[in-house]
Amino acid sequence: MTGGPETANDAPPTSDQGRPSIAQRAARRDEMQAHGRDRYATLLRSLQAGHELPVHRSGGRLAVDWHPILWTLVKVAAVVIVAYVAVRVGTQWLREGRVVTWDGPDATVQSGVRLADCPIVDRIRVEDFPSWVLFEGSIYRYTGDKRPYLGPETPGFTQTPYTSGAMRLALIENTPDGKRRDTILIWLQDALAGIEYARVPECSPG
Repeated sequence: MTGGPETANDAPPTSDQGRPSIAQRAARRDEMQAHGRDRYATLLRSLQAGHELPVHRSGGRLAVDWHPILWTLVKVAAVVIVAYVAVRVGTQWLREGRVVTWDGPDATVQSGVRLADCPIVDRIRVEDFPSWVLFEGSIYRYTGDKRPYLGPETPGFTQTPYTSGAMRLALIENTPDGKRRDTILIWLQDALAGIEYARVPECSPG
């Protein structure tokens, strides 16, 4: 007999042609997989060391790491929205409490939004026109009805000298209620039509 007995440290036998045996290939594969797991764990620890992942799940809830610039933009947008709402509310409050005297040969023509003790007028709210107009001692309310009108040369109308900004007051001469002065026309300059205002006998100028 040649050689001594095999020990635990002896390598598995190779094939006759010098190629690794099945047992050697299995041992080498196990060793590579073990090294691969160690390298992956080391790489993951290196990537996470000292850095918070932007998005991660903790306790079943989604947490977001806000970028400083994004958070600043959100705060600026919130301030702009609040300022816009405050300006709108303030402007509307001032408009509702103001009575405007129209330019003209006298100060008898006025307009406004709110009219005390006249609910049929007081609940009207429109963007570009007053809710009521005082003309020749009578209150006229906004109706929303439109009538074609292009200016003083439009047949069937008489434009008065009373103005308020871009608004003009015209008399309707081609309808019975217009001739009776039960309706008048308020026209925004350069518009294609005016808005009819109807007289409200039950409401007084106050």
